[in-house]
Amino acid sequence: MAEQAASVRTPRAFPIFPAAVLLLILGLGLVTAGALEWIYAGRIWPGVFIGAVPVGGLTEAEAQARWQATLPDPQRPFLTLQGPGLQRTLSLTDLGASVDIPGTLEEAMRAGRGRGWLNVWDRLWIWWAGYGVAPRVVVELERLEAQIEALAAAIDRPPQDAALEIREGEVRVIPARAGIRLDRSATRARLLEALSALQPVTLALPVETVLPSLTEVEPARTQLAQWLEGPIHLFVATDTLTVTLPLSATGPWELSPAALGRMIALERVEAPTPHLEARLEEERLQEWLSPIVQTLQADPVDARFVFDEGSRRLIPIAPSRWGYRVDLPTTIARIRESLRGPTREVPIALTLIPPRYPETVTAEDLGITGRIAQAVTNFKGSPPSRVRNITLGAARMHGVIVPPGEVFSFNAHLGDVSVDAGFEEALIIYNGRTIRGVGGGLCQVSTTLFRAAFFGGFPIVERWPHAYRVGWYERTFGPGLDAAIFSPYVDFKFRNDRETPILITAKVDPEAGTLTFTIYGADDGRRVIIEGPFVSNIVPHGPDIYEEDPTLPKGRVVQVDWAVDGADVLVKRRVERNGQILYEDRVFTRYQPWRAVFKVGTGEP
Repeated sequence: MAEQAASVRTPRAFPIFPAAVLLLILGLGLVTAGALEWIYAGRIWPGVFIGAVPVGGLTEAEAQARWQATLPDPQRPFLTLQGPGLQRTLSLTDLGASVDIPGTLEEAMRAGRGRGWLNVWDRLWIWWAGYGVAPRVVVELERLEAQIEALAAAIDRPPQDAALEIREGEVRVIPARAGIRLDRSATRARLLEALSALQPVTLALPVETVLPSLTEVEPARTQLAQWLEGPIHLFVATDTLTVTLPLSATGPWELSPAALGRMIALERVEAPTPHLEARLEEERLQEWLSPIVQTLQADPVDARFVFDEGSRRLIPIAPSRWGYRVDLPTTIARIRESLRGPTREVPIALTLIPPRYPETVTAEDLGITGRIAQAVTNFKGSPPSRVRNITLGAARMHGVIVPPGEVFSFNAHLGDVSVDAGFEEALIIYNGRTIRGVGGGLCQVSTTLFRAAFFGGFPIVERWPHAYRVGWYERTFGPGLDAAIFSPYVDFKFRNDRETPILITAKVDPEAGTLTFTIYGADDGRRVIIEGPFVSNIVPHGPDIYEEDPTLPKGRVVQVDWAVDGADVLVKRRVERNGQILYEDRVFTRYQPWRAVFKVGTGEP
């Protein structure tokens, strides 16, 4: 049997030298790292820069001293800003910027630290390539934004749209102009970038061009030129009227281009594209037309009548007259039409107003059947001037028709009280004295008409008594039913509360010295009961008054006021119809005592 040979393995030898070298290097590295950590403990790692300032190997205090010496003065100009028509220098303080020195140094100290075993590689890289720490700059955004807005206010120029200007009837074109605007966002970014570098620099401010939105005005200019090509003439076409106008009220009136230009407004319209449109300002045109409107207006005048009690017919004694007003909307529409041509002649539109009571109206139409009230007063012995005023004043009321529901105003029908209107001077009561004045005696007219309305049972709207008792008015009734007037302040008014019109007639009898007012209408069944006058509280008048008057010759004495006692007077009225009371009146008057006044002449004979 053959002997089997044994197989023996010989172990491989391990390479001891390379491993030892690796361990040695590692050991040396650790020793070196430890030594460097010990050497640079409390110092900034080599290779670190703050901005462009090397601070590696320095303590924090040493680094601060070196770096801070390079920082700009926060109060001195730092940035120079340039823009269109603008150059401005600003300091860090102006921009609300300040350097965070502790924070920046802290970041420099952290370089190469704080990452454990990776610090080794960080430190090698810092040593090999260097490491820059950007200065920390803190910015107050509100102050920065305020500076940006101040820059914008100096630079921004809004675009100017094309426009039209009217001067003295001429149209001038104002061309469009582009504007500029500071790009605030880009400006903010550039300022922050410059502040982060902490290096003085000149910055060009970013500016945008802003184009106008309206550049074409030629259509509006053409329209205006047509509107202002010549004057507009306004006139009244008298051949189409049924009324006769005064010659001064027929025109023509000229609306010049200059005047018209002041009535035109230019409005911007956005659609379909921005453009201008001319508009005639109606308020200004109405203001210009106002004098013409005032000239071309007259109230209609009713005819006046007397009532023939025998035939029960109305007899016209004064004609009626149509009134007229300017039809303003139609006239303005015609002026607008004339602006578009072909004619510049514009007839003014008038609205005619018919009288309520023309000459053709009959007593049957009005429901007037007979006399419903009458009053008579006596003025016999009055001087001619007083009689003249009474006659003229009564004529103003004679033949007047008062519609149902309307208030009759004595002063409205009396009109102008002046010498030019035919009135004369006579005695009047004014400011506590009896003096001569135009229209003396008209209170006889108002008193008589007041009594007719009072006796007729009409509501009295306004009545004023005289200051003292006047003998003229007490001859036919007694005291307490007088009515003073002083146009236009003191009036007498009553209301026609009947369902049909009434007619007022006046009759002056100079021979008998009487004034009679009669009211005609329809009897509605009312009954008037008068009680009084009741006189009480009589106050004796004082002694006579003598006053020197240098306008009278010496020795002449003229009486200008007459003595009368004061008194309280009450007159009662009750108006009934079908057993029902319509009105109950208490007409109370307190008359003052009145002293006689004599003027004693002291002048030259």
